[in-house]
Amino acid sequence: MKKVLLFLLLFISAITFSDTLKNVSYSNGKVTGTFRENKQIMPNASITKLGNEDILMLSFPNSEMENGVPTLINKDDQYISKVYTVQNNGMVVVYVYLKPSVTYQVVSKNGEFQVTLGGGQSTSRQVSRNTATQRQSNNNAQVTQTQTQRQPSNSTRGNKKYTIVVDPGHGGHDSGARGNGYNEKDIALQVATRLANNLRRDYNVIMTRDSDFFVPLDTRAKIGNDANADFFISIHLNSSSSSSANGTEVFYFSKKDQGSYAAQVAKFENKVDGSYGDVPFSDFILNDIFYRKNQKTSQDIAESVLDGLINLTGLRRRGVFGANFAVLRGSNSPSILVELGFMNNYSDLSQYLTPEGQERAASTIGDAIRKFFK
Repeated sequence: MKKVLLFLLLFISAITFSDTLKNVSYSNGKVTGTFRENKQIMPNASITKLGNEDILMLSFPNSEMENGVPTLINKDDQYISKVYTVQNNGMVVVYVYLKPSVTYQVVSKNGEFQVTLGGGQSTSRQVSRNTATQRQSNNNAQVTQTQTQRQPSNSTRGNKKYTIVVDPGHGGHDSGARGNGYNEKDIALQVATRLANNLRRDYNVIMTRDSDFFVPLDTRAKIGNDANADFFISIHLNSSSSSSANGTEVFYFSKKDQGSYAAQVAKFENKVDGSYGDVPFSDFILNDIFYRKNQKTSQDIAESVLDGLINLTGLRRRGVFGANFAVLRGSNSPSILVELGFMNNYSDLSQYLTPEGQERAASTIGDAIRKFFK
């Protein structure tokens, strides 16, 4: 019986991971990966943008990494800044961080893939995803792609405005918090609409919703990512079982909630939407990269927004916290979630019930954002 179980385990393991990566190395413009299996293993190659940097992503489905494969190779030369290799859920992904105007060619043969890089002199480029060509034979496969001139991205301004996404919390069947005869979704939409109008004077602004309908949490982040947004802000109001709870607070995304209170707030905001679900592993890794890049900026903007609102309203300063909000989790840009006040505390809520109060709050938040996007 034990032999049968052992055979089944080995058989399942063989099905689960058909390819095993033994090593990844970089030298003189060449990234080389070696697999245990002596066969042609061709990666899926694509380019994604991270700010001003382009990342060549080589994904190997149905694969695993041996222990000892370097996760990070730092090599700042004319072609790359680093190579990042990860494995999870049956896929190995190699990320090559390319310098401007770099071309690449991927070749796979006899258990080895090699990325040969060229160019690297110009400072402007554009990834031309449709220019990839692929040639395969019985023992050799090749992908060639050349990057040509790129227009300035939003993050470098150029002749384009920054793009900011304004997200009114909740909507449709999801009313959010309730208090004093009002629904959070309505107040959030009113303030967010005024904020969007305020920001449009200087920026390209996208709203995730502009009326009373529901948008899934992962879709809200995707709206910003698809537009290559530079900043994402979600507008909410809080609630508590205690009628004495009061004040304003701002959150930024953190994998680990900053204390039990932050976890409690994130749990409430996340519970309305179970659609976030599983994301492709490649997206998960990219989000992890964006997370490290954007967290400090998000925290700084959150502090600025909170300072402005407290100076305006005189409400209690509850603080800036990191929490695992689903609506912020998928954002590729710096992002924050603002809890303007408590729905069940009329002193808080009254600040945002009139058009004048909403306009003042929107103007204050807009001014805080402008400090970071000039």
